[in-house]
Amino acid sequence: MRPVRFVIAAAVAALVFTALPSRAEDRKIVRSFPFSDKETKVGVKSGDALIGSFRIRHWPDPENMAKGEKDLNDNHSVDVEFTYANRDLENDYKCRYTIEIPGGADGKPYALADQTRTLSKGKVDDTNKVSLKMKTHQYKLAKTMIVTFEIWKKS
Repeated sequence: MRPVRFVIAAAVAALVFTALPSRAEDRKIVRSFPFSDKETKVGVKSGDALIGSFRIRHWPDPENMAKGEKDLNDNHSVDVEFTYANRDLENDYKCRYTIEIPGGADGKPYALADQTRTLSKGKVDDTNKVSLKMKTHQYKLAKTMIVTFEIWKKS
């Protein structure tokens, strides 16, 4: 009788542990934001690290947009500049930023960027930049930006 109880207990434990999210999933936060050149509040926190806001730098000006309307293959790059604070005085954190601009044909995004940056220990109001490149004429079509933040303490 004892081996049967052990097998049942092991099976229940396996189910419980597979139903719980992994530690990596705990640190993965997905948010949707308007796609514009205005400063946007974020408020994503993990431990002592906080991603406070972002702003898109080098937004296409009217000349860039006119060029993009005449040449649909013209590309324009922007920097998404995230402001962060890491109040941990002893540990750096890492943040993997994945940025998707949905709305392309066949469900493909207009743009996709994925970069990992350091959140330096003891820094407040510091920045990380993630470059994003897409067709210039699509900037006025895109409305939403989906950002996935994966934050962990650097070991």
